[in-house]
Amino acid sequence: MPDNAFNDGYNAFVSALGTATGLTIADDPRNINPPGILVQAPSITMHSNNVAELEFAVTVIGTGPGNKNALTKLLEIADKVREGKIGLKSARPIVQQVGGAEYPAYELILVTKVQANA
Repeated sequence: MPDNAFNDGYNAFVSALGTATGLTIADDPRNINPPGILVQAPSITMHSNNVAELEFAVTVIGTGPGNKNALTKLLEIADKVREGKIGLKSARPIVQQVGGAEYPAYELILVTKVQANA
């Protein structure tokens, strides 16, 4: 059976993110329905032939206007990700377009490691 360290790491990450936040996770922008989370394809850094680091850009998309209420909710979600201990590295506010509408959002950068079968 082939070793699928990258796919397995991706799927484990998406599952952990959904568990930590309780929100729907989309990996295709066509499927996002705010509020929700969009996971981009990870960047991969090899540390050896068997150990790699996956870095994910994750967009947490809020609802409503970009006011204090939206910010409070987005920060609560970012804090849930931090509490989930799934590799939160940084976060920055952005505006995300979904279906022609603009939504307040945060881009989170998360890092996790995967290990291939030796």
